[in-house]
Amino acid sequence: MAETVEKTRTILVVEDNVLMRKLFVRCLEEGGFVVVEASDATSVLSLMREMAPDLVVMDIVMPGLSGLDLIKQIRGDDELAATPVLAVTNLATPADKRRLADAGFDGHVSKPIKPKEFQATVTGFLAAA
Repeated sequence: MAETVEKTRTILVVEDNVLMRKLFVRCLEEGGFVVVEASDATSVLSLMREMAPDLVVMDIVMPGLSGLDLIKQIRGDDELAATPVLAVTNLATPADKRRLADAGFDGHVSKPIKPKEFQATVTGFLAAA
């Protein structure tokens, strides 16, 4: 009888705030994910090419290149465009959510996060993808 080996999912976390990034990483690692961290948008495209993450969890408001600018670059790159990207943001109005979807995000999680809900949201998102 062949054994089914489930691939460990890899998530790239892009968050400039150290405490928030550590919280995201801890939640995701506790959920059994392999997590790679980026503290700003400058290295994200090269990291995505190197690691081919199953999901990118990205802050919107970052110094330099914002999450909105970065998602445009990701969606405009044939090699990376299909990678699912979740926005993690304080922007929570219906208009904000539409703007995130229109920009190319596959979903969003509102800050402040609740660790168990965050982990469940990411797990559910990956299961549905």
